[in-house]
Amino acid sequence: MLFRSNTLRARSGCTLIVTPQRSVATETVAELKLVSQAVGCAVEYSVDEETLVQPKTPTIRVATSTHLLRLLSGRNPLTPIPWLDLVICENLEQLDATYELGISLLRFATQSAPTRFVGVSQSINDPVDLADWISVDPIAICSFRPRDRDQSLSFSAQTFTIPHSASLFKAMAKPAHSAIRSVPLEESAIIFVPSRGQSRTIALELITQCSLETETARGYLPNDVADEFLQSYCARLQDTTLIDFISKGVGFFHGGIKKGDRNVMLELYAEGILRVLIVPRESCWSLPLRAAVVVVMGTQYTHVEPGDKLRQTRDYSITELVRMQSRAVRHTRTGHFHLFCQVEALDTFMRFLNDGVPLESQLQESQVLESWYKTQRVVAPDIARKQQLTDILSFTFLSRRIARNPSYYGFSNTKRDESLSRIVDKLLYDDGGTA
Repeated sequence: MLFRSNTLRARSGCTLIVTPQRSVATETVAELKLVSQAVGCAVEYSVDEETLVQPKTPTIRVATSTHLLRLLSGRNPLTPIPWLDLVICENLEQLDATYELGISLLRFATQSAPTRFVGVSQSINDPVDLADWISVDPIAICSFRPRDRDQSLSFSAQTFTIPHSASLFKAMAKPAHSAIRSVPLEESAIIFVPSRGQSRTIALELITQCSLETETARGYLPNDVADEFLQSYCARLQDTTLIDFISKGVGFFHGGIKKGDRNVMLELYAEGILRVLIVPRESCWSLPLRAAVVVVMGTQYTHVEPGDKLRQTRDYSITELVRMQSRAVRHTRTGHFHLFCQVEALDTFMRFLNDGVPLESQLQESQVLESWYKTQRVVAPDIARKQQLTDILSFTFLSRRIARNPSYYGFSNTKRDESLSRIVDKLLYDDGGTA
């Protein structure tokens, strides 16, 4: 899904790309640097105060939403940013309170400048308010449902009634192996699992299943791979325990593996030696690869709050599942996506994977908004008043959604100004401020 603002074409000055994921930001910088000379501009990964300082030469800056909000929180919102030509908002389907407030403050600071905003996201079931938030004309919205694609993608789902446990993954190993074997031997598979800690156990389950069904000691390793050729790669590994898995055609990708070892496995994957790549849920955002087969082995994970011994079982977010599904979308070739989940979760996941991700604002009564307000009382005391705060909040995605879906936010009518006024009143008086 792509939104293009028609206000003005960029003047080849400064472009700011904002994304909520640090891993995506670093990947974007690496890709842009490959073509920076061709487009005649510098590329910077913005992690300092220079992000909001006008560059002397044409520059593309890439920043996370967290960094952007931190910089904007430390300045007076009334101070304009007139030199910014283009803002590209990546992964808007991941819009949270931090991302929303950062872009809203940036829009407020550039309201009198000819800054153009472009938004990119996965499919959203109602993109109109999101587009309006970044001042995109209705005719400039290009919106497609997930099922409306020109790439061929097959989708299958299998449900289980076993609770989240080791027994569940034993039960999933056989259908996962069948999915891997359903494509030609030269094709690869990505297996998403709930956590790093379960990666090797699940890999062993798959290798065992492969040995039982194919009666080969090589696992998923292609038959034409010579031992000497494989050994040249294994000699570069710092973690020698990975050799046992690589010799069976199985690799891993996550932040717990040293960068050098990750690069070796990415090379082996590109060579077609690793046919199976095990990826934990949290690494789905940084994974730069696609595969003929993508299997999501379970849609729940165990979460432990810092300082709290209580373990909670949580469901994957819809945006995570959409990201995982996207790894099976390939140009000109068919991809296969297999979802293994609990029975009660299937209908919900299927609806959103077919129709698009629902999106509501998370800004109301959030700690992010409260912290920003407290900072503004110090940085810009004159701003921390009712009318100024209401004006600023009118630039948020929240202000669009409370008019369209008031009951979700606890309001009984669609009057935007009245609802914003109530939000500001609570913000002021909860902090002991004055109107």
